[in-house]
Amino acid sequence: MGLCTTTLHALDVMFPHLSALHSGWVEQLLRILHAFWHRTESAKPNGLGCHGIPAENAAIERGLDPEKWTKSNTQSMREQPDSLGLCFNWDKEVTTCLPDYYRWTQWLFVKLGLSERGRFGAVVNWDPVDQTVLADEQVDDSGCSWRSGALVEQKLLRQWLIKTTNYAKPLLDALAELPECYGVKAVQANWIGDCTGCYFDFHVNGEETGETLAGYTSSPEAVFGAAYLSIVPSHRLLHGTSPVRSALERVLQTGTDCLTEVTAHNLFTGQELPLVISSKQEFEGHLDTVIGIADRSVEDASVARALGLSWSPVLKSQEDGGHTLLNSAEVCLDTQQHTLRLTPLPRRPERKVGGHLTSTKLRDWLISRQRYWGTPIPMVHCGSCGPVAAPEEQLPITLPKLLSLTGKGASPLKHTDDWISCTCPRARWQTDTMDMFLDSSWPFERSQSDHWLPVDVYIGGKGSCCYTPVLCTLPQSLL
Repeated sequence: MGLCTTTLHALDVMFPHLSALHSGWVEQLLRILHAFWHRTESAKPNGLGCHGIPAENAAIERGLDPEKWTKSNTQSMREQPDSLGLCFNWDKEVTTCLPDYYRWTQWLFVKLGLSERGRFGAVVNWDPVDQTVLADEQVDDSGCSWRSGALVEQKLLRQWLIKTTNYAKPLLDALAELPECYGVKAVQANWIGDCTGCYFDFHVNGEETGETLAGYTSSPEAVFGAAYLSIVPSHRLLHGTSPVRSALERVLQTGTDCLTEVTAHNLFTGQELPLVISSKQEFEGHLDTVIGIADRSVEDASVARALGLSWSPVLKSQEDGGHTLLNSAEVCLDTQQHTLRLTPLPRRPERKVGGHLTSTKLRDWLISRQRYWGTPIPMVHCGSCGPVAAPEEQLPITLPKLLSLTGKGASPLKHTDDWISCTCPRARWQTDTMDMFLDSSWPFERSQSDHWLPVDVYIGGKGSCCYTPVLCTLPQSLL
C-alpha cells in the first residue's frame, strides 16, 4: 500500500466526557494511527465534553460542585491519553463548559430558528430518575432512558426546540453528494424521512390566546383548499392548561370526528379554519396536527362533508391525467412532470409562517434540560413582550454559583433569585439549560478551514449523525 502524501483531515466528533474514562480516547488513538500510517499533515482537533447530566451526577455523588469536579478531572483526563501514547496539542483544546466556548453555542441557538412548544406546555419524554426531559433519540427501543435506564414517562412541560424541520430538505439533499460509508447515509436518510410535505403555522382563537399550532400536510401545493385543522385526542390542547381546553373537552367523543367552536388562523393563506378533534388516536409518524384538504384526500373530503364544512376547490382534472391548480397563490403545476410543485415554495421566513419542505418523521430538536450543569438558554421571559432572545453583545450568559445540588425536583436555577432577575421588573431568565449534545456537536467547526475541508476520515458513533450534520448544514444559512 502506497503512502498518501496529501493533507488529511481525520475527524473524531466523539470527544471524551469528564465524568469518567471515555472510549473517545481509544477512538482518538485510531485516528492518530491512521494519520501516522498515511504520514500526512493531519488535523487532530481535540476537546473535553464537560457539560451534561453525567458530569453533574458524578459531582453530586461526591458532594462536589460540578465546576470544581470538572476542573479536578481535567488534568486526569489529559494524563490518560498521554499514558496511551497519544499526542495532542493541548494549547488548542476545546472545553465545552468554558464561557468563551459556549457563548457560541448560545449564538447558534438563537440563530438556528427556535420553536417553543406551546406557551401552555407540551407532552415530552421525562426521565424520572435523572429528573429531566429527553430528546426522542435519547429514548431506546424499550422506551427507557439512554442514561439512567428508567422507563420514560410522558409529561407536560414548556420546552425549547431548534427548528430542524425547517432544514429537512437541505439535509436530505446534501446526502446525495456524500459517498456511502458503513450505512451512515441510510441511517441519515431514514432519520430525516421523505420530504414531501410542509408545516404551516396557525394562531388558535386569535393571537390574544398566545396559542399556536404547526399543522402538517403532505399536499402543500393545495393548502388553499384546506377545510379544517385536525388534532388527535391526546394533543396537548386537551391535556394542558391551554385556554381552549374546556371548549375542546365539551365536544370530545372518543372514536368520533368532533367539530369544535375553536378556530385556527393559517398565517400563510390567511384562512380561518375550524378545529376538529379526530376520531383517530394517532396520525402518521409523529404527527399530532394535520390539515384536512378535501381535494387531495377522499378521507378528508368525507370528514368535511360529515361535519358540514365547506372548502375552496383547488384542483381541476385535465384530459391527460394531470391537474390544474385553482384559487391558489404562489403555487403552480409542473407541466413537464405532470406533478404539482411549489414554485416558489410557500415559505415566507420573514413572516415565520412555515412552508419548509419536511417529512412526517423528523421532529424539532428538543434541547431544554431541567438541570444545572449545562449551557444557559439565552432567553428572557417578559410579561409584556413574551420570550425574547438575549442580544449578541450580552453573550455569554453564564451560570451562577450554587451552594448545593440534589439532581431532583425543578431546575436549580429557579431558586437563584439574583441570577434569574433581569433589568426589566417583569422579565426573568429561562431556567432550563441546554442538552450536552448541542455543545458537543460542533467543536470541530472551530478547527476547519478551506485548508482542511473536506473531511477525509470520520471516527465516531453513528448516533452522532443525528446531531452533527444539522449543525454542519445550518450555519451556511447564517453567514
